[in-house]
Amino acid sequence: MTRNNMPRVAVDAMGGDLGPIEVVRGVALAAPKIPAGTAITIVGDENALRDAVARLDLDRIRVTIQHASQVIGPGDRPSEAFRTKQDASVVVCARLVKEDATDAFISIGNTGAAMASAIRHLRPLDGIDRPAIAAVVPTKGAPAVMLDMGATVDCEPHQLLEFAVMGLTYCRMLLHRPNPTVAILSNGEESGKGNELTKAAHQLLREHVPEFVGNIEAGDAFRGGADVVVCDGFDGNILLKGAEGVAEMVLSAMREELTRHPWMRVALLPLRPSMRRLRQRLDYREFGGAPLLGVNGVCVIGHGRSDAVAISNAIKMAVDSVGQGLVAELRNAAQSLRERRAISVVAPA
Repeated sequence: MTRNNMPRVAVDAMGGDLGPIEVVRGVALAAPKIPAGTAITIVGDENALRDAVARLDLDRIRVTIQHASQVIGPGDRPSEAFRTKQDASVVVCARLVKEDATDAFISIGNTGAAMASAIRHLRPLDGIDRPAIAAVVPTKGAPAVMLDMGATVDCEPHQLLEFAVMGLTYCRMLLHRPNPTVAILSNGEESGKGNELTKAAHQLLREHVPEFVGNIEAGDAFRGGADVVVCDGFDGNILLKGAEGVAEMVLSAMREELTRHPWMRVALLPLRPSMRRLRQRLDYREFGGAPLLGVNGVCVIGHGRSDAVAISNAIKMAVDSVGQGLVAELRNAAQSLRERRAISVVAPA
């Protein structure tokens, strides 16, 4: 953070579906939600950003523009684009964190490019083999943390162990749960259920993670059966996108049915506050984005279709992560896990 202890966040303005102006609107919406004096660096085409920034009231926070001449679009292959577009906005964002010009960066563009930029420039934390995308998702009770949501499609058992430790740390720090629990996503709650990955990971978590409560089925994960749910990135990405699709379908169907007849609109007036709260609980925009845990810096990845509301909440997530010292706590948790595993290896049978 800066000398006056204010967070510094870089925002990739060029990768989203709605264009850079929507990103600037998101910065403006974030201003009342974050500490006064927070420094926001908007990264992208300076000509496209300058007028938009000038038109908005951003006096409460410090906003600067960092020019980037290239963009990695949704159709670009991340590995190839990362090599050929070193002045792309998302790459510049990651480089700003690496150079200690900012503490965090946010990208709502190409997810693969954001991950590649973070891993290349920020590097994984010592003791963390692969970073993980962690999503905060609504459940019947309090929100839960689920990871990995797509960073690593094929995982090893020890990586799920690392995901569990990072997810628990995030849950304590950002969701303020002093005693969170963690479970492994599986096709049944019995310890013998699952594939070779989940069975081996089950053994590791049982040995090294006191907060481990066993396997959990997808339905129970959304009923609040655990504070943290870990899985490989393939299953996690399918789970997340499926849940988002179901939520959107349910809200759309309810809206259609409840407005089918004019008289129903009048009859439902008393229910509007409850309906609004339900919509907020299921709206991905309320969570802003998903942090990439396990790198030496804060990285938040959002939907390509993120609007100003989602972007503002992603900025708040990044600012809160910096303010809470999340990266330092993750580093400590990884070190503690390494020490526990080393002791278990040398311990006599």
